[in-house]
Amino acid sequence: MFGPTPLRDIGLVAAFELREMRRSRRAVAVLALYLLAAAFFAYLFVSVLERVQEASKNPVAFLANARNEQPGRPGARRGGPVFAPAPPDKPSQGILTSRGSPFNVLIFSQVAEPEARDFLEKQSPIVLFFTLTSFIFVPLLIMITAAETVAQEHQSRGARFVAMRTGRAEFAIGKTLGQGALLGVVTLLSGVAGLAIAAWKLSDFSWDSGLESLLIFWPRVAAYSLPFLGVAAFCSMNSASAMSARVFSLLGLTALWLAHHAAGLYTGSAFEPFFNALDFLTPYAHQDDLWRASWSAVGPQVMLLTGLALGYVCVGLLFYRRRDL
Repeated sequence: MFGPTPLRDIGLVAAFELREMRRSRRAVAVLALYLLAAAFFAYLFVSVLERVQEASKNPVAFLANARNEQPGRPGARRGGPVFAPAPPDKPSQGILTSRGSPFNVLIFSQVAEPEARDFLEKQSPIVLFFTLTSFIFVPLLIMITAAETVAQEHQSRGARFVAMRTGRAEFAIGKTLGQGALLGVVTLLSGVAGLAIAAWKLSDFSWDSGLESLLIFWPRVAAYSLPFLGVAAFCSMNSASAMSARVFSLLGLTALWLAHHAAGLYTGSAFEPFFNALDFLTPYAHQDDLWRASWSAVGPQVMLLTGLALGYVCVGLLFYRRRDL
């Protein structure tokens, strides 16, 4: 399955994958999709802050104006404005870092240790929000954008020509590494885009603390994304077209999600050990530990997630080596 120079061939295939994505503008499309999603959620975060700040300053007037807004016409009021609103100030992210705020409860529900809670309180809230939304939506984006990497070569019959120059394993692994390199770049730039919107709209935003927090959490987002990239590669290696690979990968993502939640449903039953072992093989089981402060706790989870990605790719190669090109 491997050729005489596997490492060299893997590097060449990965580099060619990146050049091909740049030449075909697919890399630009993937980057635009990730940046658009990051900008949308960052702007949503700021909009929620504006509403929270408005309500906290004058809750009585806020509720009175909310009741007087006409349905279907934002800002229009039945009986005129209850009060003359002052020019809105830029929202402050400090509102959400206070104890008992909904954002605080949502983020801190991921951890129970006081050390981890103190660590999260010191981080930039926009970066924590970026991390939370990335954990939720990046797997879906991976299945949509990266699942076609090997399947499209079979659809165009280009895999037959590649097989004359290198082994199947080098070809599949190199294509996956190329997608992984692009994924690392676009997730980092998405985080920077979120910081830019926060700098534009928030009054108490600091680039220093924002970049520091991003450099802490971006590797965790990238590590969490790797197993999903491995699933996308597995599905791509066993699909005949780009469209079927996307459908197969979305089904695979659904299977991972169901396996993770089945472990909670069968807690206390005779099937609990089986479903716990099955859950351990999903990335979702290792998400909570990525919120911790110490790399002694985060590091093993990053290694496990990387191992899961390699495992998914290796299982895919077991089937791929028997496939008729």
